[in-house]
Amino acid sequence: MKQTGIFCGRVQLAYDYGRFGWTRGSGKVWHGGVDLIGVDDRTIRMPYYNGKKITGTVTRARIVTDKSNKTWEWGWYVCVRLDANQTPDAVNYLYFCHCASLLVRVGQRVASGDALAVMGQTGNAAGGYDHCHFEVRATANGKGLAPTAYAGCPNAVGVYGAADTPRQTLTIGPVSQGDADALLALCRQRGLVKAGLYKSEWS
Repeated sequence: MKQTGIFCGRVQLAYDYGRFGWTRGSGKVWHGGVDLIGVDDRTIRMPYYNGKKITGTVTRARIVTDKSNKTWEWGWYVCVRLDANQTPDAVNYLYFCHCASLLVRVGQRVASGDALAVMGQTGNAAGGYDHCHFEVRATANGKGLAPTAYAGCPNAVGVYGAADTPRQTLTIGPVSQGDADALLALCRQRGLVKAGLYKSEWS
């Protein structure tokens, strides 16, 4: 499957950059990255920059449990420091957060397409679903910058990319109204309704 941002196949942008987050501050805290879901693959990969291969070094691959350090909210996370002079923007550090498990170690060299971690919901993850909070920064402790060129999709909630695998048609039912509502909610969460892939009929 072709890589879209940090996942192979389709990626769902569930929570965009620049709005206010929900896990702390009663919705008054800046969301410095994007929350991405791998629709076809759970493996988080080193991204490209607008389609260009980039390289870097893993500087952190850990979980922080000390709540006086704000990175405890990221759960298991990976930080990659980019090699110099690869991109025209100010970004030097990439953060991949809320991972279920890590696939790299500190000091490891990585390049676009390399597996870094598995998406999860560790730390103070919002929403109750597996995803990756992806953030880019100029300095290791700086503010999150717009990640669009690395995320492989616009900064708008939706599903992007293509699955190079055959599509499957599912027919479920008849079901109760409660089950139908639950299925609709799941299809909305996966971006299937917005993509026109959900259909419901009364029997």
